[in-house]
Amino acid sequence: MTDPAQFDEHARGYDATVQRAIGASGESVQYFAELKARLMAQALSDRAPASILDFGCGIGNTTRALAAHFPAAVATGFDISAESIAVARQLTPATYRHIEYASAAADRLPFNDATFDAAFTSCVFHHIERSDRLRWAREIRRVLVPGGVLFLFEHNPWNPLTVRVVRSVPFDEGVVLLTPGYATRLLRAAGFTTEAAWFYFFFPRMLRAFRPIERWMRRLPIGAQYYVIGRSVGS
Repeated sequence: MTDPAQFDEHARGYDATVQRAIGASGESVQYFAELKARLMAQALSDRAPASILDFGCGIGNTTRALAAHFPAAVATGFDISAESIAVARQLTPATYRHIEYASAAADRLPFNDATFDAAFTSCVFHHIERSDRLRWAREIRRVLVPGGVLFLFEHNPWNPLTVRVVRSVPFDEGVVLLTPGYATRLLRAAGFTTEAAWFYFFFPRMLRAFRPIERWMRRLPIGAQYYVIGRSVGS
């Protein structure tokens, strides 16, 4: 996995760094965190999880968004960057009593088997060495209950604007983005059942009037990002 020191170095200025890169979208870092949490909540509208793992949570933007969209769930943010977790704790209001954070620079998640009903990971796997990705996907499956669900969000390497944004972010230097097909095969190899990827964010803020039609465009591989839903098989 990526050296924790790389993200320790950027933890305090993470939002500002990413905001400079995504400025052309017209949206904020928080907007994208909320959007992903909302997409997950819509997909799970019939079965709200009681516990959620945010794998690679960074400074907790997505953890807090998940907690807001799943108010009955305990949301646990995990990251190998201890400094990022320290910042996440500072940024999380005391009123968010159903948020927990954990960090461990190890090859294993610090949780027991079958701890979580659902897992979420946002633009993390392109930071993991290719040789380690399957092991970490299996680790996520290990801590999910049988039948638990994983939402894996990633940048779309087929969108040239997304690629341009990634190249402008210091801690994304040299990364190779995952294609949707690769991400799907990865989760299947880890023991998940999956469907085809869903794409989203087709229109920047200046064209937001067109966003209602995005729900009919989700199979078009031109959205800025995509997600794959994996369901854990067995235990």
